[in-house]
Order: sequence, then C-alpha cells, then structure tokens
Amino acid sequence: MGIGKRLKRVVYDTSILMLLYEGVPVFEESASLLLSKPECIVPRQVQDELKKLAETAGSIHRRKAARLALEAIRKMGCRIVDVDADSTDDAIIAIVVSDPEAIVATADNELRRRLREIGLPNIYYRRSRHGLMLEGA
Repeated sequence: MGIGKRLKRVVYDTSILMLLYEGVPVFEESASLLLSKPECIVPRQVQDELKKLAETAGSIHRRKAARLALEAIRKMGCRIVDVDADSTDDAIIAIVVSDPEAIVATADNELRRRLREIGLPNIYYRRSRHGLMLEGA
C-alpha cells in the first residue's frame, strides 16, 4: 500500500505554518509528498500560538507570518482539534499516535527528534531545498 493511501491527514505545527510567509507552499508540498490531498489538521494549541504571535511577536516579520498562517488555515478549511495536553508538541504527538492515518508536518527539530524516537514518520522543512521532505515513511 502506498504512502498516499495510508496517510490521509496532516497535522501542521506552528513552525511549518510560519514558513508560508517565506513562500513555502506547505499545503501543496504536503499533498505532493503524500500523492493525495490530505485533510489539514491544526491542534487548538497551534492556533492559539499563532494568534499570540500575530499580536505580540517581537518582529513585524513574525507577526505578519503568524497572521498569514491563521488566514491560510481558515482558507484551507483546516480542522481545529482540541487535545488535552501539557504542551503543543504533546498535543501534536497525541493526535498522530492515536491516528495511524495522520502524519506531522514540522520545521521544529525537537519535535522531529521526538517523532523519530517513537518511530513516527514526519514531513519536515529542508532549508537547502527550500521545500518539504518526507522522513521515516
């Protein structure tokens, strides 16, 4: 069974959504990597982080990036998921651990490390390629 048939949902974290401002087409590249049009999932914690960054980030660049990310998840019709967890990363991991058809998209190296430790694949940002890559699938 191909990866596109197996993975039907992508859980996006704050770091990957902020890359939209740099012109990285995260939704399109995720779909291309999975050879399908996956459902977009955003934990409530990620949405809350983006709202906070949009208002209080130290640089105008980060505030604009957060606003663009919030607009993009609205336009893409992303499903906002409530997860009871101690941190944003814990919420993301809880979603993919409980859903074998979900994969995380992140630009956060610590989150990637945690996913690798528990044997979960992920979509990550490779700066040298200015694009997304698939790891562990």
